[in-house]
Order: sequence, then C-alpha cells, then structure tokens
Amino acid sequence: MFELISAARRRKRPPTHGIFDTVSMEFRVGLLDLDLNLHLNNAKYLKFMDRCRLEHSVCTGLLNSMIEARCNVVVANAEIAYVRELRPYQHFAVSTRVLGWDDKYMYYDQRFDAQGKLHTHALLRVVHMYGGKSISPQAVQEMTGMNMNTPALPEYVEQWKKLLQTKRRFTEQGLDIPPARPS
Repeated sequence: MFELISAARRRKRPPTHGIFDTVSMEFRVGLLDLDLNLHLNNAKYLKFMDRCRLEHSVCTGLLNSMIEARCNVVVANAEIAYVRELRPYQHFAVSTRVLGWDDKYMYYDQRFDAQGKLHTHALLRVVHMYGGKSISPQAVQEMTGMNMNTPALPEYVEQWKKLLQTKRRFTEQGLDIPPARPS
C-alpha cells in the first residue's frame, strides 16, 4: 500500500528514464519473505516484480500518462525461470525493462540478480484496459500522446508467444491434459 501512495505522489515528476530504459531497484530477503525451504517464496517474486514495474512506470512517466488517460494495465501472462535461490538476508536487485509490444500486448523483461549472478528471469505480457475492455498498445499511445515505435521483439519472446497461442488453442478446444500414468 505504501508503494502505491509513494508512486501516486511521485507520478507527476518529470521522467528520469525512457520507456525502453532499464530501471533497477535493490532489496534484501527478509524473514517474512521465506518459504519452508528457507529461500525467497515464489509468491514474493511476483510481489517484487509488481513493485518494480510500478517503479518503472513512475520513472518513465508512463504511470502519469496512463492515469490521465484513465487506462490501466493487467498482467495477462508470466513466465518465470528460477535459476538460483535467494537466501535469508541476501541483497538482490530487480531490473525491469519494456521489450516492446505487438497488436495486443506490451512485453516486460525482469531479472533478479545478486552478487553478479542471475537468480531469476521473468517475461511478462500485459494488456491495457480502458472502460473495462482491452485496448491495443497503439490506442494507448494515441490516448497518452506517447507515440513511439516498438523495437522488434527478441526471438525468445516470439517463441514464448507461439507457446501461449498453442496453449490457448488447446484450452479453447476444451481438451484436457491427460493425467500422468503411473509407472
């Protein structure tokens, strides 16, 4: 809650970063962040990621533009690779950047690094909402006046998009994933 209040207070400040710049924040794993294995709880990763995307939107001026246009953002999909664990009291940084967008989604890349090593990598795609309906990133640009071209999305994002399209087709057909057979 305090992060939202702080972001709301700072949202009208001039942007310090461009939309495609990386914004990093530093944290420390607290005792309340741990799971039974004594490392950062999976749900806490999502909380840190939300906080860092909010900070990115403040630093780039996106938050203020979206509020003035009465738009909001909803996470549509997330893919997280846990590479190394984060232990109690360990310092780490979360880096957030916008990779680009397509006709429907904006794509974010978020990395958790500690002691010069990658610990977790996440891809997210978000959908923009206006009046309870999804709108394209291009419509958001028109509404906010933040007109710019998107760079080409990296190949790994294109592959992820194909996987998500396949999953969607599979679930729309009402097909269930067969249960695992006992060995």
